[in-house]
Amino acid sequence: MVRVTPSTTPTQPLWTLSQENLQAWMAAEGHPPYRASQVWQWVWEKGVSDFSQMSNLPAALRQALAEAFPVPELQLLHERKSQDGTRKFLWQLPEGGTVETVWIPHQDRATVCVSSQVGCSLNCRFCATGQLGLERQLQGYEILLQVYTLKHRLRLPVTHIVYMGMGEPLLNYSAVIESLEGFSQKMGLSPRRITISTVGIPKGIRRLAERKEPFELAFSLHSAIPEKRQKLIPLAAHISLEEVREALITYGQTRQEWVTLEYVLLAGENDGPEDAEALRAFIAPPLQAKVNLIVYNPVPGLPFRPSPRLKAFQQALLRMGIITTIRYSRGADVAAGCGQLARQTG
Repeated sequence: MVRVTPSTTPTQPLWTLSQENLQAWMAAEGHPPYRASQVWQWVWEKGVSDFSQMSNLPAALRQALAEAFPVPELQLLHERKSQDGTRKFLWQLPEGGTVETVWIPHQDRATVCVSSQVGCSLNCRFCATGQLGLERQLQGYEILLQVYTLKHRLRLPVTHIVYMGMGEPLLNYSAVIESLEGFSQKMGLSPRRITISTVGIPKGIRRLAERKEPFELAFSLHSAIPEKRQKLIPLAAHISLEEVREALITYGQTRQEWVTLEYVLLAGENDGPEDAEALRAFIAPPLQAKVNLIVYNPVPGLPFRPSPRLKAFQQALLRMGIITTIRYSRGADVAAGCGQLARQTG
C-alpha cells in the first residue's frame, strides 16, 4: 500500500479541479492514475462530494483528499414554490452573500436560472435585482454549485441552463466561462442547452464570439430607440445601441448563429408602432436575430406595468417578417419571474 503524505500543493476547492489537476495530485502523492478517475466519477457522476463516502478509495487516501481539497457548499436559507411548479431558492454562498436560483419545470424541460453576481450594478429601472446594487462577483464554482446542488442534493432534473438570474454575466466573464465549462465538461450538460443573457457588453459579446461551445446568446434590448432605452437601462447612456449591434453582428457572423433579442413589453413605454419600426431597423441585415417578447412582472414600488398590446405587437413584428415568440414568465406569484429576483422571502 502506498503511504499518503501531506501534499505541498496549496488547497483549492474540490469544485475547481480538472481531471488533469486530480491526476497530477495523485501522481505527486504516489497513487495510480485511475484513482483520479474514481474520484471524478464519485463527484460528477454520482453526486458524492464527501470523500469519506468514496468507498472504493483507501481510507488514508480519503483523509488526504479531505485535507487537500475543501468542499464548500451552498446553504439553503429559503425556498418558495409557485402554483405552476416553479421553485425559487435563496442560498448562502460559501464566500459570502446570498443569491437566488430558480428551477423551472415545463413539459419535458427543466430549466435552471442561475445568478452570476450578488446583486447587480446596472440598475435597470424596471428590474427588482437592479435596485439592490452590486455586492460582489460570484466565483465560477459558486455558479456551478447552483446547478450541482439542485441536481445532486435536491434530486431535481436539469435539462437547460440560463444565465438570467441576478447580475450581468458579461461583467463577471471569467467566472461565467469557468462555470460554463464546468456544466459541460464536469456535469455533462450540452452547451446547446445553455443560454447566456446580457444587457449589452460589446467587449464580452466579442469574446463570446471566439468561444467554440455551441451555447445560445440572448441580448436584453427592451427598446431599439436610443432615448427610450437609456431611460430604461442607464448603461445605454454609455454604450450606444450601434456599438452593441456591431458586436452582435460580429458574434453572429463568427459563429454562424442567430441572436435572441429579449424585449420586456411595458405599457406606454416601448409598445407602440414606432417601437416596432425601430426593432425592424435594428434587425436589418447583416444582423440575424429573432425576438422574444416577455410579459412584464410588476415589481412593488416601480411604476411599470405589463403592456395590453402584447399580441398586437407580436403580430406587427410578424407582418414585418421578424420571427417573434412570447415568453410568459413562470413563478411570478412567488417573485421568481423575469426581473423579480430581489431575495424576498415573504
